[in-house]
Amino acid sequence: MTLYCDVDGTLLDSSARHEKLLRDLLAVRNLAWPAAAPDYMRYKADGHSTKAWLALAGFAPEVCNETAAAWREGIEKPEYLAMDRPYPDALDFLRWLRASGRRCVLISARQNADALRETLDRCGILPLVEELLVVPPVQAEQRKAALLRPRIAPGDAMLGDTEVDKTCAETLGLPCAVLDRGFRSAAFWEAHGVKALHGLEEAKRWLR
Repeated sequence: MTLYCDVDGTLLDSSARHEKLLRDLLAVRNLAWPAAAPDYMRYKADGHSTKAWLALAGFAPEVCNETAAAWREGIEKPEYLAMDRPYPDALDFLRWLRASGRRCVLISARQNADALRETLDRCGILPLVEELLVVPPVQAEQRKAALLRPRIAPGDAMLGDTEVDKTCAETLGLPCAVLDRGFRSAAFWEAHGVKALHGLEEAKRWLR
C-alpha cells in the first residue's frame, strides 16, 4: 500500500513564510499592515487568495494586483523557505507508516523542486519517504493526477489539506483524507460538506 501524501500544510508547516513575505512586500512599498483586516492566514485557509485579502484590507486594485504577483514570485525564495518546519506529529507519522509496512510517496506543487528537497532533508522528512514527486503549481490537480495515474495500485490512498488533493484523488478513484490544519480550515471543509481530520494521529486511525 502506498500513501500519496501532500507536503505543505500536511507534513510541513510553511504558514510563517506566507505572512512574513506579505509583510515584507508591504513594508518595502511603505504600506502599513492593515490592523483592521482579518487574520491573513485564517482568511486564506477559509478559501481566499492573497489578492482577495489585500482588496478586503482596502488597498487599491493596482496595489492588490502588483503585490499579489510579487508574493507569488517570492514565496519560494531561500530566506523564506528557511522558515518552514515539520509539524510536531509529522516525523512520528512517517516512522509509523514505514513500521507498518506502508510506502509514503510525497507529491507537491512547487516552483522549485530542488529547494523543496533541501527543505525536506533539513527537516528530517526526506529520509523517511520513498520518493518525492513535484509538479508546477498551475493546474496542479490535473498535473498530479497525470503523474500518479500510471503508478497507483489497489489499496493506495491520498492524504492532503486542500481541494487540490481531494480533486486529484477523486479523479484517480483513490480514497482520500484531508486535514483542517493546513491551508484549508475546518470551516472551509464544513462548508463543502467534508469531514476533515484534525491531525496525523487521526490520519493513522483512518489508514487502519
